[in-house]
Amino acid sequence: MHGQFKLFFEKTYIIVVPTFKDTLVHHHNMLHVFFGNGDLKLSACGKEICGNVIILENDIEHKAPDGEIAFFLFVDPTSHFAEVLREKFLKGQPAVAVNLPQATFDKASLTEESIKKTVFDFAGVVQLSKLNLDERILQILNNIDDFKHLGSRVSELADKYSYSESYLTHLFKSETGIALKSYLLMRQFEYVWREVMKGRSLTDASMDAGFSSPSHFSDVCRKLTGISVTKVLESQKTQ
Repeated sequence: MHGQFKLFFEKTYIIVVPTFKDTLVHHHNMLHVFFGNGDLKLSACGKEICGNVIILENDIEHKAPDGEIAFFLFVDPTSHFAEVLREKFLKGQPAVAVNLPQATFDKASLTEESIKKTVFDFAGVVQLSKLNLDERILQILNNIDDFKHLGSRVSELADKYSYSESYLTHLFKSETGIALKSYLLMRQFEYVWREVMKGRSLTDASMDAGFSSPSHFSDVCRKLTGISVTKVLESQKTQ
């Protein structure tokens, strides 16, 4: 692995400057946008696409694209940003490639602001807010995003908001397009990485987030992203 692993947390997306090149096959509920130094090649749904920007819909099995990834985004599927990606680029497809005229990215000098400018120039004006959802679901989403329900079960949220579990599960899925259980896990995962990047231990952060152990979090990370937490943390120590 080369360079420094970087994570930047925006309101409705996460920026990753990776040190890893290969991943296991995985899928998750976030949309992806990969920006490459030169062409990237990605296989998804039996098709191979190629371009220096690749956009991938949520919940699509994939590995990291071949080629040099400068940085990539995890995009909240309940956000206006996701809506822009779907309406402007994906148009109902699981994945698309875009050839964007660009200078080569110097990964060592990439900053949060320089990446955000590239993203905004690429996608146009991006609202960093949620979609216009049912007010009840929007309240729950905002509380989950504020990490107020770390480690909570769907049944516990249903009790807290005075719904039956089946009704809340159905309402959340119909409004957002994803399962409530999956969204809770996604924010748990984000919380741990936020804390680890601040310098907290993986053990403390994963336990606070509601994982049963650091190894439980590591298993979830491998399943959601196809990468090894251990390898990422080891790369940080060698910088």
